Amino acid sequence: MKKKLSSIAISTAMTLALGLTFAITSQAAVEPNVGVACKRLGSTAEVGLITYRCSNVKGKREWAEPWFTGLKKSAKLYRSLPADIKTKGKLTFATDPTDPPFQFYSAANDLVGAEIDLANAVGKVLGVKVEFVTSGFSAIIPGVEAGRFDASVSAFASTTARQKIVDFVTYFNSSRAFLYRKGTLPNIKNEADLCGLKVGIPAGTTMATAIVGLSTNCTTAGKSAIAYSLYPDQATTVLAVKSGRADLTILSAHVSSWWQQNGNGEFDVLLRPTEGADYNGMVVRKGSLTNVMQKAIQRLMDDGTFTTIFTKWNIEKLARDEAAINISTR
Repeated sequence: MKKKLSSIAISTAMTLALGLTFAITSQAAVEPNVGVACKRLGSTAEVGLITYRCSNVKGKREWAEPWFTGLKKSAKLYRSLPADIKTKGKLTFATDPTDPPFQFYSAANDLVGAEIDLANAVGKVLGVKVEFVTSGFSAIIPGVEAGRFDASVSAFASTTARQKIVDFVTYFNSSRAFLYRKGTLPNIKNEADLCGLKVGIPAGTTMATAIVGLSTNCTTAGKSAIAYSLYPDQATTVLAVKSGRADLTILSAHVSSWWQQNGNGEFDVLLRPTEGADYNGMVVRKGSLTNVMQKAIQRLMDDGTFTTIFTKWNIEKLARDEAAINISTR
């Protein structure tokens, strides 16, 4: 697995939004990570949510995640892959790594998250390498349609409009939430309370369309319009809230909760479980690859790997029981 393009700007936005600082020392011990050499076979190490085991990987002692090393290639699924994928020997996934806990950069600048794990697991089951290319969220679907990417993992919500352009293999559910600075909006209860507020929204998301209608509802009711602004990604949007340029943002509930839990006590969250109830999952280019991806993900669901991944990132309650293709009717 490898990643393309610089992650410096993305990591900086994530760091600023979270208010984190990191100490750097030239003699610091090498932190356990996949592929890093280890000494004693069978020993384990925990780094954040990840548990590594010192394993024998192709004759070398390396840190690995047990659930991943146990996966086996399916010869049947490999044979079902489109010819161009087998020829190049890899799947190219686009991702916007500002959407924790699904895809984001760790403090060590490693691309991590639930869907990063899932894409790597799919690659191993299919017997091909996985390559990640970072991209702005709004550029991903056009890139998949144009053939620059084979697929994408970016917690995409499936919609009928998007399904006309690309295919979706869905495997988790989501809803919306308001994220705002702690103590600043004590009386906010629902969308009607957004009138007159400065609301930041990540560009290219379903909320970027929905906010227009919400603002129209305000003016129709004789209230002030929502002063909404679009930002290039979720990390930049959260930074706008943190800095006061926006009063709040509307993100998926799981993402809002992650920012609250990792935001040093700076954020409040109001969950909106009946708003934006979406089917989410992997974007795949139109064609025979979609069915192969669906079967690979279903295989991971059936053998428990999918549950292991989502449990690892504390989002197991979002998981669906079945990987389904293009099921959205919204």
